[in-house]
Amino acid sequence: MSTGTSTVGFIDKAKAVKLIKQYPKLEAEIEYRFAQDRQHLLQRMADLAYESVEGRLAHVLLSLAQGHGTREGNRVSIGLPLSQQDLGDMLGASRQAVNRELRKLTEKGLIQEERCLITILDEKRLGNLE
Repeated sequence: MSTGTSTVGFIDKAKAVKLIKQYPKLEAEIEYRFAQDRQHLLQRMADLAYESVEGRLAHVLLSLAQGHGTREGNRVSIGLPLSQQDLGDMLGASRQAVNRELRKLTEKGLIQEERCLITILDEKRLGNLE
């Protein structure tokens, strides 16, 4: 799945240390960002270890809706085209397992799936699966 372009840059250690000394607030910002990334990774590891595929899928769909969703009354359309393989990669699950869980969520009336676009029909009930 691609959500946009990215640019990666590198800075050598001596220049980084010089910048941090010159701009002390930069160090705090770097530490904050690393702490956020660490927390995100720890949560992801816990999800993979303890949550069912259904629970992980619900969590990912709600997270995507929060970051990329468009509210239409009680519905939330996720504004990203997501293949079952994309979702499987996010969940650490096979495409087949994602297919099964998406069908179950559709049958329960929690989501609607059409051509790689997912609409959440009942956020509250979906959130109870997490």
